[in-house]
Amino acid sequence: MSSRAILFLTNSELGQCNVALAVAEEFLSRGEFIVHFGSFQELVPLVNDMNERLHCGHTAQFHEVPGPSMEDLSIRCHIENISHRPGVRGTIKGYRKIIRMMQHWTPSEYLKAVRACVALIEELRPEIVVTDPIFQPGLEACQTTAVRMAVLWPVPLKDVVIGIQPISAILGKYPVTGSGFPFPIPWNLVLSNAFLILSAVLMIAMARPKPDISLDGRRPEGKSAFPLIQAYSKRSLNLTPAFKELDFPLVIPENVVSCGPIVRGHLPLSVADAQIDAWLTKPTILISLGSHAPLTESNALQTAKGIVALMTQMPDLKVLWKLKFDWQNSKKFNEVLGKDIEEDRIRIVPWIQADIMSVLDSDRIVAFVHHGGGNSFFEGCKVGVPQVILPQWFDTYDCATRVEWLGIGVHGSRAVAPDIEAEQFSKALRRVLTDEDLKCRARAVGDLCREEGRVNAYQQILEFCTKSKSD
Repeated sequence: MSSRAILFLTNSELGQCNVALAVAEEFLSRGEFIVHFGSFQELVPLVNDMNERLHCGHTAQFHEVPGPSMEDLSIRCHIENISHRPGVRGTIKGYRKIIRMMQHWTPSEYLKAVRACVALIEELRPEIVVTDPIFQPGLEACQTTAVRMAVLWPVPLKDVVIGIQPISAILGKYPVTGSGFPFPIPWNLVLSNAFLILSAVLMIAMARPKPDISLDGRRPEGKSAFPLIQAYSKRSLNLTPAFKELDFPLVIPENVVSCGPIVRGHLPLSVADAQIDAWLTKPTILISLGSHAPLTESNALQTAKGIVALMTQMPDLKVLWKLKFDWQNSKKFNEVLGKDIEEDRIRIVPWIQADIMSVLDSDRIVAFVHHGGGNSFFEGCKVGVPQVILPQWFDTYDCATRVEWLGIGVHGSRAVAPDIEAEQFSKALRRVLTDEDLKCRARAVGDLCREEGRVNAYQQILEFCTKSKSD
């Protein structure tokens, strides 16, 4: 067995850890490194699932990092979801939610997490640590130990390099995350954009964690998670799923490498879910929204009405909808979609058994409706399918702006986000299904993304290790 080790330090939420799991799969299948994961306990089922599905003779080893996950923090501070409206007021409210969550990470908890990551690095002595850009204990541990580090970003290039763009462009060209502003920013929104940037900087600078409860008049030893560590640095390798063609024009340094969409290996749909494969007999719209902000009955109804309006005009379609909502017990919902569900034109499931990529790669999906998360955006790009974005928070608003600027999709709820309105949604669906130029652009993006990003990431990490040794 190889004595070379690689350590992945990541948050446990799927939106953050999915790229790490994808790259780890590549390392495991090659067998040249012992693969380790350091994260919160919630990641255990995902690592176990990865080990079981690979059958390559090698398994990743999990090491628990103590502390609350982002989901734990949201529960602790009573934030049911992180959705917010775009624009100045809505974005400020969104920033406050995230900072409030981080403030509930007590100094003693944060210090324990950092020390656990440092101890892992010192014990395992990995050849390289691959870290999640928002996993603060991992970033701090890498800085403390000066270990060779790669940052594996699950997001487009803008989120990686925005901090090193010309200041004039930061303030007046690129829409600040969460704002929902168009690109490039029109003159009448430049001051609003600059105000939001300044507000975010000040809120982070002034943030302080909630203190630990004192015991016997003394507080336990601790360390603040603030100020938040900036993940990008010139000395580390930065890997992103994006190509420059999939984002706004940006200044990109040499140590930021575009790998292409980093998705996990997946089985053909006929193997992964034979039932769904057999059902996909017509062109199908796939709807898969994020789990961080489940649909309310009102928004589920509006989505359903939008689907009905479309299928009245385009009856030769099917819809596969991943929906975590108790629609069976909603009289209003069944009044709208009951007939189509009975006729099996629309199939609603709480979870799709197969990987989303297995469904998308079936060549029968003609439109992909999602919330605008990085993973979903890159999955849509990978298969060259037009996208309809129903954004709800932060970077998902960027995604809606991005797909329209690239000409590969449509913002499906511009006037009402984070809510959904039937007529807007129906029009967005109709456009991506009938606009030949848009469909052609989406296919061209799919052609660009044919290579496997996880393989490119694997190769880049190996080259970085070799180059670092020789320097």
